[in-house]
Amino acid sequence: MAGNPHKWIPRNSDFRDLHQTIDGYGAVFSRLLLSRGLDTKDRIDDFLKPSLRKMHDPFLMPGMSAAVSRFKKALEGDESIWIFGDYDADGIISSAMLYNFLNTLGLKPDVYIPDRTSEGYDLNRDFLESVTGKADLVICVDCGTNSLSPREYVMDNAASPGVIACDHHNPAPCSYNQSERYIVVNPKLPGTVYPFMELSGAGVTFKFMTAVLRSLDAQKKKSFSKDYLTSLLDLVAVSTLADLMPLNGENRILVSYGLKRICSTSNPGLRKLMEMSLADTSAVSEYDIGFVIAPRLNAAGRVKDAIESFRLLCCDSDDNHSIAGRLDKYNIKRQERQKEIFDEIMEKYTPAAGSYGKKIFIEYSDSWEEGMLGIVASDMVKVLNMPVILFRERNGLLKGSGRSIREFSLHRSLDKTKDLFKRFGGHDLACGITMELKNFDKFLHRMNKMAGEVLTDEDLLKKFIYDIEISFDEIDDSLMRDIDRLRPFGMGNPSPSFVTRGCMIEGVKRLKQGLHAKVFLKRDSMAMDGILFNIGRDRDALLHAGNTVDILYDISINSWMGRRSIQLRIRDLF
Repeated sequence: MAGNPHKWIPRNSDFRDLHQTIDGYGAVFSRLLLSRGLDTKDRIDDFLKPSLRKMHDPFLMPGMSAAVSRFKKALEGDESIWIFGDYDADGIISSAMLYNFLNTLGLKPDVYIPDRTSEGYDLNRDFLESVTGKADLVICVDCGTNSLSPREYVMDNAASPGVIACDHHNPAPCSYNQSERYIVVNPKLPGTVYPFMELSGAGVTFKFMTAVLRSLDAQKKKSFSKDYLTSLLDLVAVSTLADLMPLNGENRILVSYGLKRICSTSNPGLRKLMEMSLADTSAVSEYDIGFVIAPRLNAAGRVKDAIESFRLLCCDSDDNHSIAGRLDKYNIKRQERQKEIFDEIMEKYTPAAGSYGKKIFIEYSDSWEEGMLGIVASDMVKVLNMPVILFRERNGLLKGSGRSIREFSLHRSLDKTKDLFKRFGGHDLACGITMELKNFDKFLHRMNKMAGEVLTDEDLLKKFIYDIEISFDEIDDSLMRDIDRLRPFGMGNPSPSFVTRGCMIEGVKRLKQGLHAKVFLKRDSMAMDGILFNIGRDRDALLHAGNTVDILYDISINSWMGRRSIQLRIRDLF
């Protein structure tokens, strides 16, 4: 790849034999399966035929047995229950599912979703103090694992409500001795034997509800329809895709079934949101959820109040139309503000990897809204291919969000600087931080030092992962059908990418004032059409008839004026 400014990496270098096949599958599909580590009949069957029968026993999850016992005690004792959620789509869906579940049981829970700006992420002590004397049990969803101050309050105050935390975030290095007063249900807790670690918050909440339902007596079970749990899988699928969880293991099962159910969803609010935002609700895709539905659910918490999205998923009334309309407006406002902040940063700081001189970008401003920080950081990572952490400063306090690349774990790095924080949490690729402004310079110095030690110059190259190399004569309708068998696509299971070398450019048609281009290609007498978005200066010089290029691309179906044709979506070329 000499001369290529980017890095092309085979998904699985152990399976690059172009002649290797699997019995019962075509040559190209065999290589695709092998590139994804699917090298035995059992692995292939599990992947291509996801089944709810392969879901794991929820009682294997740490804290589950204790949580179910505590909940049944609350149910039998007619205790007052509050739900404490998070303000993103995962937390909102978790809260809505649990609220509807408890209502079906005849309970009347209260719900609290914190304000992103004034309270921030996670269960907080102020809330627990405010409901002491009112609540007997708080069930927090998509949060609670690392809530050390609230945990101390609950353990030290007999009058405080007990807590069940259904969560999926990485636990901080500390003791997790379970207590009936504060029970954490999380597949990632130390000592776990649960086989799958990457459920969304709603996935963990779904598992909790499954375990509770199994434990109810026959009379209480009559409150639920036989398909009650499977009717929730569309919401679990939305949460899983919205939270960018990997689509393997149990997540692949949950999302596969959820996508089948969502077109006939039994949730009136979700149905109304789809009707208002999708041109066609008869076939809802992973893209529709990730880029249309989830952003609207998230938008309320970013620019207004997340409780509106919660109400949409819990109501069956005329309000659904007006709520869905407001979410659409919030999303437009979010998109506009997101672009403004991104453009401001890129213009003011010009943090291109070559000119910025560092391997992590960290900055703060008193004019950036907290609800925009994570999504802007994500946009910057796509451009810079380096970790990015952005803060909002307010009254001497910094609240921030970070996004990273796979070579740099934010969670591990932040754990080494936790003495500077009031609060932090997250995953390897995303984080949330609260700290005092006076600690910023120390934080900046330490993170720059760690990034400089961990990341190489090669790590900052733009990377493109591809599955296999193929020739144009191997691209046909049969391959398209095989590619569809690998769905759903998303994190951990992206749409297949291919490489073809030695392609002759026969013509180029510029689109959108030269921003994009349609490229007409030929190799070994086989012609293919390709589309290249956001060309960029380095690739623009190659786009001339007569040039021979190597291309890395996805394959899609282009529909135009009733005509369907195979089209290459070119991701890179040189």
